[in-house]
Amino acid sequence: MKKFPALVMIITVMLSGCAMQEGDFPSLQQRPYEGEPVMDQPTAPTTVISSLPADIQARLDAAVAQSKAAQNQFLNRLPAVKSRVDAARGAAQSSESWVVAHMDLAALEIQRSPSVEALADIDALFRDQLERETTTDQSGGTALIARQRDAVQAQVDRQQAEIEAMKDRLR
Repeated sequence: MKKFPALVMIITVMLSGCAMQEGDFPSLQQRPYEGEPVMDQPTAPTTVISSLPADIQARLDAAVAQSKAAQNQFLNRLPAVKSRVDAARGAAQSSESWVVAHMDLAALEIQRSPSVEALADIDALFRDQLERETTTDQSGGTALIARQRDAVQAQVDRQQAEIEAMKDRLR
């Protein structure tokens, strides 16, 4: 019997939410402007470019070449740094082997900085090309730049992963 008043109260509250309130409510019928076409004028077709202007292509090629050169230097130095890091693994902080390993890691990071700079240059080219395509109704150039950017980004990510793994071994 004690549940009956609570049940009545719950039903009353639920039904009060369904009660119709007085007042004017907006119609849900379609308004006249909702059936009109969205655009009155046809848009000009976008031109898809298959190659970049010569100056932009030259800057892109230079950035990619810079990144490849930095990658080669990074890969040449990497085995020696890994060897020093492995030798310092478990060594006390501030010990000679620990300090040498950290110095080599720092030098390796400096050696990879041209890759990071090349990535920033490619990002700037991408941004400039995107602005150009937006104002001239062209497309395709950003995709050409993006392919090169993705390759350089993957290279920079691999370099960073190598460095982080060696730092973790020194902790």
